[in-house]
Amino acid sequence: MRYREIVEEIPRPMYVKLSEKILDALLEAKDGGNVPSSLAKTVLYYAQREQLSSVAGLTNLLNALSLADPDKAVKILEEFGLEDASIALRTAE
Repeated sequence: MRYREIVEEIPRPMYVKLSEKILDALLEAKDGGNVPSSLAKTVLYYAQREQLSSVAGLTNLLNALSLADPDKAVKILEEFGLEDASIALRTAE
């Protein structure tokens, strides 16, 4: 399953809180260097436009965190009760 498909399965009312949590984790990730500069620029693009909680913004955030700290990405989804999404994310990697 692709990141966009995973995000589309998440209830939209969760997008704002989830995007904030993922962004915080991404900024704290020790392996941030694993995120390609093109993806980092895309995340910055959505952040500058206050669109990180959109489908596209959250998709790119989730992708970036999955590269920087895959275990944390899965853990955050589980914290939000998104078991199906966390399973899909584990198999997407």
